[in-house]
Amino acid sequence: PTKRIDILINNAGIASSCSLGDTTEQELDMVINTNLKGTYFMCQEVANYFIHNSIKGNILNISSVSGKRPAITPYMLSKNGIISLTQGIAKKFIKYGIVVNGLAPGPIATGMLNVEGKNLNYDNSPSKRFADAKEIANWAVILVSDLGKMIVGETIFITGGCGNLTYDDIQY
Repeated sequence: PTKRIDILINNAGIASSCSLGDTTEQELDMVINTNLKGTYFMCQEVANYFIHNSIKGNILNISSVSGKRPAITPYMLSKNGIISLTQGIAKKFIKYGIVVNGLAPGPIATGMLNVEGKNLNYDNSPSKRFADAKEIANWAVILVSDLGKMIVGETIFITGGCGNLTYDDIQY
């Protein structure tokens, strides 16, 4: 069987603890280069591969509910950019049968947030818990499957209410 790529999931991401007022140019560049620039160029490379090989593939960009917030950190700014980039790429490439969407999780029980084990309790969330990584993965499967073919250029927010119902779970 011929090996080929027909799905790209952009899930690389880093955060930093800096905020507007104490951010260095190096910190900003590190986050923007990894989160936004990396996503941009991966999308470009794979979309061109799809077009060149007549593949009606899927691109799924992982953003964050932080991309919906007023941006005061490099992370928020990068994730906001991914949401906009997803819309632009979807518009440009749907004519080739390339379906582009995004997922924007809220707090997930992962090492990035130093949440270990099975305890998903999170008092700062309206839902009072972290998302489990499997919940996010299930949505990814839906969006890149035939079930998601008519969802184009959208970012699905899976947040437990953080950033949708309230912004008071973080400090500005």
